Amino acid sequence: MRAASHRSPRAQAGFTLLEMVLALALIGLVATLALPRSPRDSGTSLRIKAYEVMALLRADRDAARAGGAPVTARVDLVERTLRSGASERAVALPPRISVRLSEGLAGGVRFFPDGTATGGEIFLARPGLGSLLAVRIDGLTAAVDLDEGRS
Repeated sequence: MRAASHRSPRAQAGFTLLEMVLALALIGLVATLALPRSPRDSGTSLRIKAYEVMALLRADRDAARAGGAPVTARVDLVERTLRSGASERAVALPPRISVRLSEGLAGGVRFFPDGTATGGEIFLARPGLGSLLAVRIDGLTAAVDLDEGRS
C-alpha cells in the first residue's frame, strides 16, 4: 500500500496559487513603473484634430450644396484656426500641431453649390512624432478625405 503523502510526478508539475499571485503582482508593479515613462501622445490628438477639420469642411460643403451659394472655410495660420463660412463653428489648432497649406488654398477652401471646390490640402503634423496627416479636398468632387500615408 502506498503512503498518503506520496504525490505522483504529474501532481508536482505546475504552479501553486501563491506563485501565480506573486507573478501577477510583479507584472503589475513593473507595468506601474513603466507606464509613466511611455510617450503620452502617439499621434492620437493629431488624428482627432484632423477629423475635426474634416467635419467642419464637410459641413461647409453640404451647406454650399443645400444653400445654393458658395461657402468659404477660412484658415488663419496666425490665429491657428479654421473657421466655418456657414456657421459660427471653428477648430482651434494647438501650438504643438504644425499647420501648412498646399499652394492654391491661400487662406481658405471655397465650396460651390454645384459640388465642386477650390481643392487642395491642409497638412497637420506633430514635430518629433514623425507623423504627417493631410486633409485633402478634391476640387472636382469636393470630397474631403484624410491621407495618412504621408511622412
